[in-house]
Amino acid sequence: MSVVFKTVAHKNLQNLEAPAKHYAMVEPTGTTDIDGLAKIISDSSTASRADVYLVLIGLVDAISQELEDGRSVHLGKLGSLSLSISSDGADTATEVTAFSIKKARLIFRPGPEIRNLLKKLKFIKKS
Repeated sequence: MSVVFKTVAHKNLQNLEAPAKHYAMVEPTGTTDIDGLAKIISDSSTASRADVYLVLIGLVDAISQELEDGRSVHLGKLGSLSLSISSDGADTATEVTAFSIKKARLIFRPGPEIRNLLKKLKFIKKS
């Protein structure tokens, strides 16, 4: 299967007089939710869909708790999850407080199998 892409035009915001440039952008062909993943996994194993769903929901809860406790979560072949924050700059370390933090982000670093998948992807342009 190939990944479908479309083209989108973006203006140069630093030079509005310049002509727009065209870039490739992935065109999703659908979505898969946690129920769909549970069905796919149960279809290829001896576990029931309900059992797989139970484990996936438990995984979400466990990951959330570990991240909330400030830990990175390593999921083997899947990859790892960790938190990152951005803050306002200050002249001294003392001036940096929790109020300096502007936002938190979740960082996903794919494992080796998923990274290798990215190198093998084939693309097809949407007509």
